[in-house]
Amino acid sequence: MIFNEEQSMLQDTVRAFVQEHAPVSDLRAVRADSSGPSYNLNLWNQLVELGLPAVALSEDDGGLGFGYMGLLAVLLETGKTIMASPLVSSVAAATSLIQLAGTDDQKSRWLPQLTSGEITATVAVQEGRHYSLPAVETQLIDGQLNGGKSMVMDLPEADLLIVIAKTAEGTLAAAVLESSKAEFDAQRYSLMDGRKYSDLTFTQTNVLPNNILGEGANRTAEIEQALDIATVATAAEMVGGAESLIERTVQHLNDREQFDVKLATFQALQHRCAEMYCQLELVKSAVFSAFARLDRGKDIHKAASQVKALANDYYQHISNEAVQMHGGMGVTDELDVGLYLKRSRVCNQLFGDAAYHRQRYALALGL
Repeated sequence: MIFNEEQSMLQDTVRAFVQEHAPVSDLRAVRADSSGPSYNLNLWNQLVELGLPAVALSEDDGGLGFGYMGLLAVLLETGKTIMASPLVSSVAAATSLIQLAGTDDQKSRWLPQLTSGEITATVAVQEGRHYSLPAVETQLIDGQLNGGKSMVMDLPEADLLIVIAKTAEGTLAAAVLESSKAEFDAQRYSLMDGRKYSDLTFTQTNVLPNNILGEGANRTAEIEQALDIATVATAAEMVGGAESLIERTVQHLNDREQFDVKLATFQALQHRCAEMYCQLELVKSAVFSAFARLDRGKDIHKAASQVKALANDYYQHISNEAVQMHGGMGVTDELDVGLYLKRSRVCNQLFGDAAYHRQRYALALGL
């Protein structure tokens, strides 16, 4: 699976931009400012000028028409430098939710602002330590939210907060809140990857009827589909990070000498690099297939779980190997490979770990 000419040009443009403006040191700056924003706001504004918030949507919906494969091209490149941005939280998750589950009035109300980059949004779905959509207990009954959410990405910068909750009928609903006006408690913190997240508590938080996506209609299937899109988008970022780790490790082995012999000549290390490369190609193929299915309008319920389980396992393994093959330096904060390892651990928990997705895949097969 390859990109078409327009998507390849987009990838080249983003690659050049990221290499020049968003090195790994940018994440270090975000991490160092514990009370600062979740990502570099100036950098995000530059990405907005490139039109990236609108990359996946069709021109009829106000997008650029690159399709989801275009979004994949972007995420692969930003993942290579583990760039902090709202591409997953706002572009993949929130925008997809509104586009799939919203009414025509709701889409015309919010999508133009999201695709232009005028506003950003984030989605609150996880509860507790592990992501599980069937285990959502936050309730939306009689226009009021009650419950709690964890690991909400990019909240302080988001203009809209979309909360996934259960209705009185037991179906899923998505409530859109204006972050600056809604009443809820938020506790912000940083995780090991240097990025900032929030835990939320809702106590009789009021939601206007026209701020519930679908305005009362059952939107469970659309919500699940949008979260699948966010899941494969996270996996795409992970693939980009894994690819960068392999490149960095191979370069290190070619540069480093032991007893006047290049480490790259050691057959045992060559075998380990070959295994890493095979894993990368396998998960990359699965990711490309999932995004291609999206552009063809096909269901990705099983594909999303397949992709995320593979990405979780392989990004973790590749980051482990990269740190070990860098030797003692690999565990120091000065070396970038350790940042990728930490990012891999957090990505494993975003939108479901490998065990969750294996079980979900098995249930989808009727096993």
